[in-house]
Amino acid sequence: MFANLQNSADKTPASLAGAEAAAGNGRRSVLHEDITVNGALTSEGILDLAGSFEGDLTVDTLVLAKTGKIKGNVRARSVTIEGRLEGTISAISVALKTSAQVTADIVAQKLVIESGAMIEGHVTSRSNQTEDQASGSTIA
Repeated sequence: MFANLQNSADKTPASLAGAEAAAGNGRRSVLHEDITVNGALTSEGILDLAGSFEGDLTVDTLVLAKTGKIKGNVRARSVTIEGRLEGTISAISVALKTSAQVTADIVAQKLVIESGAMIEGHVTSRSNQTEDQASGSTIA
């Protein structure tokens, strides 16, 4: 029985394999609508979240579906929000889609907010270079 499960895991659809390759690795996790997670989750890959998550989330790429809900702190390279998020986001790139409902403090290098997205909180834009206040020099 478990041998069949293992063999089926090796059969990744071509569309998923392409997205995983674009993210730089072969790891993709999917949490469907009926899944609720409380605690901390860390992944070096892509997380597609359509369920509910409460806690600290650290991933390479987060895609929060329309049915997805997060209450907590998100750290990621890339974040796309279609659902609800309450907490904080720290990322290089954040995209808030039309259906997004976000109550959060956001720190990002790149932020895209589509028309219709609802956002409440503070936004801080960080470049990839920061100034060292003590010496006045630039750090990459």
